[in-house]
Amino acid sequence: MLCRFAIGTVLLALFSPLLIKPAAAESTFDKIKRTGTFTAGVRSDFAPIGSVDDSGNPVGFGPELAKIFADRMGVKVKYVIVTSASRIPLVMNGGIDADVGLTTPTKQRNEQIDFTTPYIWDAVALLVKKGASLDLADYAPPKKIALTQGSSILDYVKEKLPNASLVTFQNPSDAAAAFIQGKADAYASNRYAVHAISVQHPEYVVSHTVALDPIAIGVHQDDSKWLNWLNFTMQEMWQKGEYQALYEKWFGEKPEWQIWSHYRLQPGIGQP
Repeated sequence: MLCRFAIGTVLLALFSPLLIKPAAAESTFDKIKRTGTFTAGVRSDFAPIGSVDDSGNPVGFGPELAKIFADRMGVKVKYVIVTSASRIPLVMNGGIDADVGLTTPTKQRNEQIDFTTPYIWDAVALLVKKGASLDLADYAPPKKIALTQGSSILDYVKEKLPNASLVTFQNPSDAAAAFIQGKADAYASNRYAVHAISVQHPEYVVSHTVALDPIAIGVHQDDSKWLNWLNFTMQEMWQKGEYQALYEKWFGEKPEWQIWSHYRLQPGIGQP
């Protein structure tokens, strides 16, 4: 009897940790519902994804989408301006609930935070002087290319032109200004950004596409409830035509891609 008791005690000690379910961390979704506020990281330096109006209020595709998320959750939205350098740390330390800005889900970033499916598909291109070459290959040293620090565009350019002479700046506006001031021979950025500059400055044109660039919403790692809600909500908006209308409002054209997959929405979207 003592032997059986001893064996039973040992087995209980071995397996009891497996029987006790650890308390799960609160999902960001639940935290937002509890506090009544969705803290969204948005850009102030990258129209039309995010900029500020004359009163200093965030405007653009990102801020408006974040407001729609908040409305659907029945909470208020609080905007936090993020930069290329601050966006990932702010997601990681809980300073923002999501980065609704301009972030490419690279492997390195995905090891720090999680990402929704791409919510915008864009292309990387150069802004160059009218009459100059439109091919990236023609911008090898001694020519210089201006870019933003911490941007994945730097990796795209290096991938296609490994020996490129790159001049980096703290934010996109400084990089663009450096090119306009003649401190660089080209400015590399997202196609819609360089196109917007070329509209204002007809003496500059947009090059051929350097690479396709997926942009996604960043959230804290291992928070599937929040991640799923964002993915499902954007697809439901797409199914109703609301997402396309919002995109066309800020980008001036209909998206040439479909959210979640180029072929269809996620099976089950829109079903009860």
